[in-house]
This record gives sequence, C-alpha cells and structure tokens, in this order.
Amino acid sequence: MMTIWFASGNVHKKKELSDILNIDLKIPFEAGLVFEPEETGNTFFENALLKAEELYRLLSSQEKKDVWRHGDAIIADDSGICVDALGGRPGIHSARYCGLQPGGKLAGGKTLGADEKNRLLLAELGENTLRSGRFVCAMVLYYGPTRFFAAQETMEGLLVKNMEESRGQGGFGYDPILFIPELGKTVAELTDEEKNRHSHRGKAGKAIAKILSND
Repeated sequence: MMTIWFASGNVHKKKELSDILNIDLKIPFEAGLVFEPEETGNTFFENALLKAEELYRLLSSQEKKDVWRHGDAIIADDSGICVDALGGRPGIHSARYCGLQPGGKLAGGKTLGADEKNRLLLAELGENTLRSGRFVCAMVLYYGPTRFFAAQETMEGLLVKNMEESRGQGGFGYDPILFIPELGKTVAELTDEEKNRHSHRGKAGKAIAKILSND
C-alpha cells in the first residue's frame, strides 16, 4: 500500500488536507526529517514543486530509503492571499508578510504573528473601496522528477473593513478577514465541512484526489 507524504510541517494543514482527501498523510518530522525548504519560486506552483522536490530528495536519499518505496507519492502545496487593490500582494509572501519590509522580516529577524499580519494587511488596504481578494492554492502530486501533476484553485472573497469586523475562531492565518459573500461568513466562521467544500485548498485537493483515484 502506498504511503502519501505531505510536504509540510503544519499540522493544521495536514489535518485539513487529510480530511479533504479522506486518506492518512505522513509529514516529514514523523520520519525524523528536518524539512525546511527555501521557497525561492516566483509563483505558488513553483514553490509547491520546490517543496515536493526537496521532500523527495530527503526521502529517497540513501539514509532514508527505508521509509520511501517505489509507488509512494508526495503532495505539496503553496498558498496565500492575493489582494487586488495591493497589486496581488502579499501573494507568495503571505506566510512571511511584513508589508513593504524587504525579506519578510522586521528588524532583528522578528516575524509577525497571524493577528499582526491581518492588522497590517488591513491597514495597508485602508479605506480603499476595492476590497476583492482571494486565497490561492497550488497543489502538486509528485511521484518523481519525471512524473507529477498539479492543480491550482482559488477562494474568492472580500476583505473586511477593519479588525473589528474580523470574525471567527476556526482556521488559521488570514481566515478571519476574508468574507465570502455567498456564504455570509468569513473563512474562519466556516465549519470544517463548509471549508473543505469551498476553499482553495479543498478544491485543489479534490482535483488531486481524482488523479489519485484513477492512478
């Protein structure tokens, strides 16, 4: 039976994707691997592929060949929020967003927490009446350097006006500040079932699941 690895150390994402695919996933630290890929791509797809390639390199190395078998697969994703009024920012830099600060870090190497990033993003957007934005997820199903598949999906919404309008305790990251008009909720207010059905990761995951089921 094949093992499917998820190229991430994020346990929230692991649970979410496991539920979407309805399969058990393994993540690198479960094999004692230090997985810290450098995300140097210019697109979500490039970064997802880089993660898959790096985990493949680690798993298929001489030292770790006991945990990697022919036919095993890797799933990797890269996601973020793109805001139209900000020219698509923060985009691929969403996880290390510090506004216009180069390199995604503040003085002293400090990174911002989720609440701080949400406040910064809304402050940059200000009173702009163009509130449209979306979550984007690129997902790669990777069997090896010569065989892989990719899907990319979005979840369209509107940025709330300020932090006082942010709502919800579910999810993570920017979920409390993206409002989905047709659902009447922010992403953080969605149930797990709603999120898996409508989210960028849910839709990309379903596309990958179809490939897996036909493989």
